Amino acid sequence: MPANVQTIAYVGEVPWHGLGKPVSSTVRAAEMIRVAGLDWRVEKRPARGYPPIKRKGKKDSYARYEIVRVPPVGSNEQEVMLGMVTARYQPLQNVDAFSFFDPIVDQKTATFETAGALGAGERIWVLAKMPEVIEVVRGDECAKYLLLSNTHSGQGAVIVKFTAIRVVCQNTLLWALKDGQTAFRVQHSRNMSVRLAEVNDLIKAITAAYIEAAEVFAYIAKKPLKNEEMLNDYLDRLYPRTEAQRREKKQPPKWVYVKRLLDETPDLQMPGVKGTLWAAYNAITRFEDYRQQRDEAPDHRLDRVWFGKGADLKVKALNEALRLAA
Repeated sequence: MPANVQTIAYVGEVPWHGLGKPVSSTVRAAEMIRVAGLDWRVEKRPARGYPPIKRKGKKDSYARYEIVRVPPVGSNEQEVMLGMVTARYQPLQNVDAFSFFDPIVDQKTATFETAGALGAGERIWVLAKMPEVIEVVRGDECAKYLLLSNTHSGQGAVIVKFTAIRVVCQNTLLWALKDGQTAFRVQHSRNMSVRLAEVNDLIKAITAAYIEAAEVFAYIAKKPLKNEEMLNDYLDRLYPRTEAQRREKKQPPKWVYVKRLLDETPDLQMPGVKGTLWAAYNAITRFEDYRQQRDEAPDHRLDRVWFGKGADLKVKALNEALRLAA
């Protein structure tokens, strides 16, 4: 299947990659899982080639375990090994990860939007939309989302990210918590279910975070890009020049591309947006979301802009814009 989005279900409009099956806006976790093709389980099994560790009076353990994707009963799919883990690692089933959102949906705090898996199922995700929007300037709105992600590869934790999507152009704007973390994290361990049960408390923190986000977006929208030197300083902190480029006073290709976006993209010419740090920040997020790297296949785009280097760069871009504004 194209677009490394291994399976997907969606509410409303067809996603950018054109894949998936539609579901109703009132869908709950169990149905979302079924339609998205995520109704499979994972099992932790002793890794082949590792002898058991004998412990007197206790059950044998192993140095390494395999996380195996087990297809639903009656399926003709094959089992797939997704990753290698230690004995401490506790898998979280898709149904448990998604059920986290049921009380949130029931309370109308958020509604399911899309869900799917990347690769062979190494990462699963669900995107939920919160009510109301952030109006940065007149006519420029950002919708508020929660992004839940769980890995079955043994790499990473269960995370909940906060991402605003700029409606006019669908840029994804990731938001960091006050402690600098870009996501609420739950490690795969025995107390994980307890931690997930506490996530309802996180909803209050999310509400506060989006109030702060609205203030920050509006703040940088009021700050003009005073001159070319200020823009170059901003870009240099995100895409640093090499010594040769500094010496020869050459602009890196990424600078040229971002500046072209800033000058030519219609939504960055809007009143209240043009000529501001908000415009520069959105030129960066547009570049990270939609550029096609020579060494990047299109199927890796979603992983990069939500979870990879693109996501990290966008958080840094907002922090640097705020620094310049101050």
